[in-house]
Amino acid sequence: MSRRAPVAVSTLLSLALTAGCASSAHIDPQQAADRLKTLTGADARVSGPASAELPAGVLLDDGLMPDEAVALALWNNAAFQVSVSELGFARADLLEAGMLTNPILSLLLPVGPKQFEAALRWPLEVLWQRPKRVAAAQLAADAAAERLVLVGLDLVASVRIAHEDLRFATDRHASLRESAALAMQIDTLTQSRLSAGDISGLEARSASTDLARASQDADRAEHDASIAQERLRLLLGLSTDAGVLTATVPTTPPATCGPASDLLKEALVSRPDIRAAEIGVEAAAAKLGWEKSRILSLTAVLDANGQGRDGFEMGPGLDISLPFFNRNQGARTRAEAELQRASAAYIAVQQQVALDIREATIQFTQAQQSLAAWRDTVMDPLEQGVANSETVFAAGETSRLVVLDHQRRLRDATLREREIDADVQRARAHIERAVGRSCGISSTTGAPGAPTQETSRDRQ
Repeated sequence: MSRRAPVAVSTLLSLALTAGCASSAHIDPQQAADRLKTLTGADARVSGPASAELPAGVLLDDGLMPDEAVALALWNNAAFQVSVSELGFARADLLEAGMLTNPILSLLLPVGPKQFEAALRWPLEVLWQRPKRVAAAQLAADAAAERLVLVGLDLVASVRIAHEDLRFATDRHASLRESAALAMQIDTLTQSRLSAGDISGLEARSASTDLARASQDADRAEHDASIAQERLRLLLGLSTDAGVLTATVPTTPPATCGPASDLLKEALVSRPDIRAAEIGVEAAAAKLGWEKSRILSLTAVLDANGQGRDGFEMGPGLDISLPFFNRNQGARTRAEAELQRASAAYIAVQQQVALDIREATIQFTQAQQSLAAWRDTVMDPLEQGVANSETVFAAGETSRLVVLDHQRRLRDATLREREIDADVQRARAHIERAVGRSCGISSTTGAPGAPTQETSRDRQ
């Protein structure tokens, strides 16, 4: 028996080394950052503490472009950093899945006539359970990384919408200030006509009421612009020390994302939530396989006696858990339910993606059509009316009030035009979120795409 001891020890050590030398799994947050850069063109910080810093190439003094806002948010946003830190939990689960069970050494000391006994036990099921357990944990970690990419895309869409909200709020405040100035001129002329007895007090009070309303609208618009600035500042992770944020847009036309049919095909292939759902199905299947492997439990035993028939004795053995009653039915049933849920969730995500694409493209098309119709049916006639009123006034055939009234109508229509144009830009951001990439990024190479002529008309 003693001659077999070295062989038994060597066998146990070989089994342990074989199980321990399985391919090491890992999770790298930088891979998620690289994926985000491919989809958005911006670097995301996935290491180090979040702080109010400006990434390379971002300047606030000359105004904040949409792409600069995206880069700044992916670098500083605290909520995004929380999602980055959650990858640490996935990494911990992955490490725990790869851990080997420690061997158990039992010692029975000789007391009186009892001889010394020792037993070394190590579970053998690790040989077939550990690879399945690691595979399931690795898939769960991959799904967590895809969810991090999705969080980044959500942040990008929120930043682009908040950037447009600030730009529109600023333009709206300026436009309402100009409308208030026109209302003040109208009220001044109206009061002069009232003093001259040309109009009644009722007409004069109407002009004063319009002035009061225009002034209050301008004051509220100023507060709305401040609120929009603070919301954008929060998404960017900036403190109030950063000063006033000025939202600007590039002079080059924005790129289009393509037709809705192509976008739907692309989104179903590349959206991170769909990929996460796919991995979720694979992980649930891997977990089911792991739970099935836990039906049988084997433990290798190395037993030693201090004084046997031939002196010191040592020999191998097995502890076998006979699966007569407990066949891990509960865990297997739970794993089967998780697989069923993951499969249903995958279908639900596909349906949601299709809805997101259709809804975003319909909103974008509707906003574009509304903008074109507003310009053709409202803006052009009002611009012509202002020009005609100024010509007639210059000829002395009408009063200045007529010109001011036409200018106020045009100013109100211009504000509405700007509002519809903001709807176009928000719908574009929703399309980017729905397809899972920025419209300026090529769907095949990840490189910046060429801009098209599809843009809103500038009206100064």
